[in-house]
Amino acid sequence: MNKKLLSIIVFGTMISAGNMSAMAASTGTVNFSGRIVADTCEINVDGSGSESVTVTFPDTYPANYAVDGSVGTSKDFSIALSKCDPAVAKLNLMFTGDVSDAASLRLKNSIEGNTGAASNVGITVTSNNGAGGDVVFDGSVPNENTDVANGNTGDEGTATPSVFNYTAKVIQVGSELPTAGLYKSSANFTVFYR
Repeated sequence: MNKKLLSIIVFGTMISAGNMSAMAASTGTVNFSGRIVADTCEINVDGSGSESVTVTFPDTYPANYAVDGSVGTSKDFSIALSKCDPAVAKLNLMFTGDVSDAASLRLKNSIEGNTGAASNVGITVTSNNGAGGDVVFDGSVPNENTDVANGNTGDEGTATPSVFNYTAKVIQVGSELPTAGLYKSSANFTVFYR
């Protein structure tokens, strides 16, 4: 009886093994590749020689605003990238920040609610490069995609920078006019190299 049971088990195992080899016949390959870039670009925000800068707006008055989204004042600034690795062909910038809207287009006043802070005010940033458009502050949308400027490689101090130009705007947020007081917002940006 044991021999008969053993024969059945061996025969069943052979059939199962035959079925597995038939199922494993469909195979494929996943290839991976990439590039390690030696150095990143040097960042110069608004000609400051620094990676960080404060854009200071002129004073405005509640009467400078009218409706939700109206602009009280604006100021241009730039982000210049230079001395990029020669292997880098394109540059992208992505921004993040504390926003006050679902579309992630308006930076909120980070000190609103504190004594002496303005209310009903926010900041938007518009790109002045290429097709332009509003900067999205959710970190998922490249706000710029530009070729590395000719001569923007190597260690020479005379390298031509790739410049991203923007306009920051102080806007009314909501139906009520902004109140007098201070406002502050921050946006972080990340440079992606391609």
